[in-house]
Amino acid sequence: MERFALQKLINWKNNKRKKPLIIWGARQVGKTYLAKELFAEKYYKGNYIYIDCKIEDGIREFCRGTANAEKVIEYVSLLKGKRITENTLLIFDEVQECPNVISSLKYFCQNFREIPVIATGYMVRIKLQRETHKRGSKDNGKFLFPVGKINQMTIYPMTFDEFLMNSNKPLYNIVKKSYENRHPLEAKIHEMAMEQVYRYLLVGGMPEAVEVYIESENLFESREILPVKRAYYNAAHAG
Repeated sequence: MERFALQKLINWKNNKRKKPLIIWGARQVGKTYLAKELFAEKYYKGNYIYIDCKIEDGIREFCRGTANAEKVIEYVSLLKGKRITENTLLIFDEVQECPNVISSLKYFCQNFREIPVIATGYMVRIKLQRETHKRGSKDNGKFLFPVGKINQMTIYPMTFDEFLMNSNKPLYNIVKKSYENRHPLEAKIHEMAMEQVYRYLLVGGMPEAVEVYIESENLFESREILPVKRAYYNAAHAG
């Protein structure tokens, strides 16, 4: 599916002074899909390394012991069997599970700025506060966020524009052109557009639910996904 945020990643890629990028966003809003499937697969195809900090125990444990970017690069290169150069995109997903990855971004920026790095995570600052303020924590609340050493962007659920662009591209183009020209839609086309608004309100902006709706054209199937998303949201905000 298409996302408007992809253009921001393209702009970041083309920026000669880019810094490591952190993509923020709630769970299930499409951070990984955007960074990996839409961006890396097209602009770094065959030359990117994806690391899921939640399930790749070896990398997570290694990074917990160091924020040294050179050591991280060497370890990841050996583990993945791939030489890391300025043409290699590194994607660290679920970085809330390993705060030291965030710390290492400062040193990526200072010492290996030519290597493109993207980190994604949700509720990172809350997670960091909980981890660094735990009784007996070695960090003892001293974690320093790499302010000034990173670029940042926030991903939100799909807007109606994105929903329409993916579900009915011809209608999206007509509505967009009409809006830009300040010209009213014809009555029948306006009715079709309003029908899409109603469907968007039912499906919502979670990318997975939208994808299921587009593939099946079944509102009930897409709605079945939403309670799962609410459960994730409630669990994440519990306590």
